[in-house]
Amino acid sequence: MTDTPAATAVGPSADDDGNPLHSGSMKVRHLVVFVIGAALPLTVLVGFAPLGLGAAGASFPLAYLVPGLIYLLFAVGYTAMSRHFRGSGAFYAYISQGFTRTVGAGAALLAYVGYLGGQIGFVLACGVFLSATVSSIAGLTPPIYVCALIVSVVVAIIAYRKVDFGARILLALMALELGTLAVFCVAVLARGGHEGISLAGITLGSVFSSGVAGAFLLTFTSFIGFEQTAVYSDECVEPAKTISRATYIAVAALTFIYTFCAWVIVQAIGISRIGDVLSGDPSALVFTLNSEFAGATMTEVMRLLIVTSFFAGCLALHNVCTRYLFAMGRTGVVPSVLGRVSPTTMTPSVAGVVQCLLVSGVLLAFAFTPTDAYTQVVVWTTSPTILTVLVLQVLTSIAVVRFFRRNNYGESRWNRVVAPTVSAIVLAMVTVVLIANMGQLTGLGTAGNALIFVPLVAAAGVGLTRGFILTRKHRCRRSADQ
Repeated sequence: MTDTPAATAVGPSADDDGNPLHSGSMKVRHLVVFVIGAALPLTVLVGFAPLGLGAAGASFPLAYLVPGLIYLLFAVGYTAMSRHFRGSGAFYAYISQGFTRTVGAGAALLAYVGYLGGQIGFVLACGVFLSATVSSIAGLTPPIYVCALIVSVVVAIIAYRKVDFGARILLALMALELGTLAVFCVAVLARGGHEGISLAGITLGSVFSSGVAGAFLLTFTSFIGFEQTAVYSDECVEPAKTISRATYIAVAALTFIYTFCAWVIVQAIGISRIGDVLSGDPSALVFTLNSEFAGATMTEVMRLLIVTSFFAGCLALHNVCTRYLFAMGRTGVVPSVLGRVSPTTMTPSVAGVVQCLLVSGVLLAFAFTPTDAYTQVVVWTTSPTILTVLVLQVLTSIAVVRFFRRNNYGESRWNRVVAPTVSAIVLAMVTVVLIANMGQLTGLGTAGNALIFVPLVAAAGVGLTRGFILTRKHRCRRSADQ
């Protein structure tokens, strides 16, 4: 007998006590909000745009457009497969279906540990900016790690409520973020930028320049999070339609926001002075430009919204992590108690508590070390997340092809073979480039980078081992029943 793919039932998901997740509570708009909230558009543009401009210059907007188009290609196979099964483990569930239970279990723990690191980093980053904001407003500087622990607990409390409650919180924060960016863009364009509106640098040939290629390392990571559309499949209204629509809308929206805002930033600087402007403090670039075109008051609002932007990301990542724990608990990869849901809020209650304790525990451990919270701990904990997601996306693209090889379900060859194959090849190339240049992100040497990725390798190994054991048990039970 072979290690067969795990079947995923279509219907309300239940834990061991029969309690279903809040089925039918999520609509397209909720999923889009969670994806864009996790992508942190304001934070990405304030923090990453200056670095990308330094590499790509006036062609920088293309560095967002190209990844957006590639992820729209990835979404073709991803959403096609979502129409024929669903599971709250998203990439984990897809890989299990396309490969085997064993491979799926390895992917599950790999994904969870990767996202766990991401949430730890986001919570700490939120604590850093919260401490700085309180200091500028009240004149008091609360400890960064105290702020981070408060954020961790508040996120867990909000996430414990019904999932649409968290979506409403994220919607409000996202509206403020996008509103601030819109004010900046309108102000710049209304005044004609610094040197007049220009499309210089936006050419097909620029896509293949070394500068734009170098900026891809930053811009591909800006799209991380759209897996979340499938994470909530058990809680969606008409999952097959909802997930597909939400995925395309979210990726298209992020592509437009990033590309357009990056172009506006170039107009605000002026093409002829990009090099001179970037010779100063790049982290203050967008704030400086916002003060020049939109005024000092809007800049203070923007600084405050950086905190809420990170908070939105923390909430989105917490939800992803708890649903991975929930999915693994239901399938036996981790203790089944993690597969339980609250009978009142119908959210993964035990997984939520465990997630909060893990994040808080790691933060407490780092609090007693001499490391810098932002430039070291945040970078070290989030860098593995980037690699994890890319690896999972490659495996998922391959899983789509394998899934439809057994039964094409009436899907076109483009949906089930061509699009996922091309996206797998391109994303694999991006992954290789990322690994080769990881030191630029972490500031560590080869040994240091290897140490950061030890938890990922260990998680994948434990998951594969656990998956193998579960498969053997399943075979034995099936043989005994025959």
